[in-house]
Amino acid sequence: RFAYSRKAVHNQQGQQCSMSERVAIIRNRFAGQGKSSLVDRIAEKLRRGGQHVRMLDTEYAGHATELATKIAATGEADVIVAAGGDGTIREVAEGAYGHKVPVGIIPAGSANVLARELGYMKSGQVSARHVANALLSRDIVDLYPFEVERDGRVQLGLCWVGVGFDAEVLRNVSPSLKEKIGRASFVPAIIQALVGDSSLPDITWHMHRNTKGTCGWALLSNIRRYAGPFIVTKKTTYNSHGLACLMSQGHGAWPRILDQLAIGLRRFDKRAGVWVLEKATLHLGSDQTPVQMDGDFLGFGEVAVTPKKHPLPFRAFVRR
Repeated sequence: RFAYSRKAVHNQQGQQCSMSERVAIIRNRFAGQGKSSLVDRIAEKLRRGGQHVRMLDTEYAGHATELATKIAATGEADVIVAAGGDGTIREVAEGAYGHKVPVGIIPAGSANVLARELGYMKSGQVSARHVANALLSRDIVDLYPFEVERDGRVQLGLCWVGVGFDAEVLRNVSPSLKEKIGRASFVPAIIQALVGDSSLPDITWHMHRNTKGTCGWALLSNIRRYAGPFIVTKKTTYNSHGLACLMSQGHGAWPRILDQLAIGLRRFDKRAGVWVLEKATLHLGSDQTPVQMDGDFLGFGEVAVTPKKHPLPFRAFVRR
């Protein structure tokens, strides 16, 4: 637990904030390439800004959720900061959801997509000073998450659910190669997924009795960005309720290459016939369908996706 004395601090605009805060940083040491020093520098800047910082390292998959749950439930911190990639942020958010404790971000992953979305990446780059200022600013935005049920297990999601191609890419990524060369490790994984896409089964989906269909690749996006700096949809934002449903047709390398070109040109909404899932539950896939959520490969099987009604508070960099 924290032991501290409260004192007044100032944000990046020079405005006085009420009191110093207890900051719990949950760090994934295995995320990104050599990002531990970045996390340490940001933690030191927060301490110099008057914050009382506690660092906790994760030891296994799901540990970030366990740590965040305990911290949020006991009120041990005023803000919980996830130091890692999109998967680590998702785990921390799952533990904090339902409590009033806001979640902050230290971008220490490979793609850092949600961090880009929330303004933590200045000009697409990670700056310790910029991240610390964003956390010290006390600016709060609401992010509406979604729920994913698979094999009887329910998990909270923040960014996307991918069924088919991109899940197969993540399944093919070598963890050891990713640790050595970072995002470049996705190149052979993408090639392998392109070659094998023609063998993947059609993705069936249904929502109501008479609302159903099939596609070659399904991407449900809760934010505008995807795979780093790319804008995948303009039909949703993190602070709006609902997911943009992008259903691309066809199988094989050529349809998936056209999909990636459309994403790069910001035309995927049109190519995939986007529509927004707001209140219902969408069921996708079958036993042989690969699934990913927020950049982590989940496995194979049908998933049920439901937008959550209540938002989760996030620290963000708000332009003034």
